[in-house]
Amino acid sequence: MVIPAPWATLSADEKRLRTLAVADELFARDGVEVPMPALAAALGVGVGSIYRQVGSKDDVIAALVIARAQTLAARFTAALDEADAWAALQRVTRETVDECVDDFLSQSAWDAAASGQPAVVAARQGATDAIAALVARARAQGALHPDASHEDLRMVFMAIRQLGSLGRPGAQRLAAVVLRGMAAS
Repeated sequence: MVIPAPWATLSADEKRLRTLAVADELFARDGVEVPMPALAAALGVGVGSIYRQVGSKDDVIAALVIARAQTLAARFTAALDEADAWAALQRVTRETVDECVDDFLSQSAWDAAASGQPAVVAARQGATDAIAALVARARAQGALHPDASHEDLRMVFMAIRQLGSLGRPGAQRLAAVVLRGMAAS
């Protein structure tokens, strides 16, 4: 087991990274309703330390949503390099569904965090653009039904965020049904 360095010995960037890592784990597991004193206790610091390193709870949540949006964008962008865009689209959709199922942060904060923070809006738009690019590539290869759209996948991800009780099998089933509907044949 690695013992983390004492808070006082960390640089400001290290403190921010540690705060976000602990918040990510705590919020993903327990939901965004976890109070700031619980996050501070998990870090072994006072609430003021969180405000100095990251900002308010909304700022912490926004930073985590941005990180998730960037991960999603990177996943779909990397899949653009695969020869079979349809197979890549199916694979990264299933990976994204698996990632969302047990993540209370994604389920509860994805939409709410975007309301007031331009950086969150921009990060989410980057993810949307990456999904749209892979869908367009699969369409260009003739794999998609003419009316299939990246919006179909966004609806799957939104449904999973809203219906966290689906569980992994239900979420994967929903994704499979939508993917089947998007297919050209």
